Amino acid sequence: MRLISAFALGLALCLPASAWAGFPVQVKEKCAVGGQRFTYVTTGSYSIYGHRPDGRPYGSWTFPLNLPTCPKNGLVMYRDFSPEELARLPALLASPDYLALRKDETQYYRAAWLERALGGSEATAAWLLLNATWETDGDAARHNRYRSEFVTAAGQISSQPETLDGLALRIRAINALRELGRFDEAAATLRDLPRQALEPRPSPPPSDPESKPVDDNESRAFWRDFITKLDVVIARHDAGKEPLDLLPIDLAAQLCIGAGIDGEAPPRTDALCGQSPIAEAVARLKAEIAANN
Repeated sequence: MRLISAFALGLALCLPASAWAGFPVQVKEKCAVGGQRFTYVTTGSYSIYGHRPDGRPYGSWTFPLNLPTCPKNGLVMYRDFSPEELARLPALLASPDYLALRKDETQYYRAAWLERALGGSEATAAWLLLNATWETDGDAARHNRYRSEFVTAAGQISSQPETLDGLALRIRAINALRELGRFDEAAATLRDLPRQALEPRPSPPPSDPESKPVDDNESRAFWRDFITKLDVVIARHDAGKEPLDLLPIDLAAQLCIGAGIDGEAPPRTDALCGQSPIAEAVARLKAEIAANN
């Protein structure tokens, strides 16, 4: 299904970086409703070299990934639809609510609306809303509105079994509360997080004797480390999108010296730039730059 690759980005579970740089490709699609054929632009490959605290990747392409959207009826084809859903979609796409969304809202936000209108997965709708927040970095009012809706959506499914995906969703919502400046609420929600569910677990035996069992312990370790750092950032009432101590260490060093991440940027003057372990990473990066000049 098309949806999975988009939500893998939202989870940000220690994904290995691709060896390929991003490059645009045109993909031909057929609209699931009405059969219109169209072309949309995506990428053939991309590299990811870290993530923001909200899960948005740093990489060689723009994120979230572009979704195929039917030009005529505005259907965002974020996943495959069942026959029953396909029968309901024409009326939804022609509704006044969706027509208004086409005019004013982003791709992923519209996809989240469709997921809820179809009676689909609440978790899927929440991940779509998180991706929608990444689409609005340059629009503070809408960015905050989307973040608030994401927090609400994630909170409505917080009673789900403590799967790793469910915990990741809750942690991203806590970070969203922090970015909204709702520090007391973020701290209280983080205290209530069932941290024992992130403890290492024995690897399950493979269902297929010739296959390798899925081992989630690396991801669990990532989230344990992340929430420990998130607790500190909340306590100091930091609402920034890129607190240095919530970033991969090498990316934090780049920001400290002004090397940028997605382009050139002024050097950061945060006190953390002069503190261990970021200071050591800054020294290494400066030495590498000097050696290559």
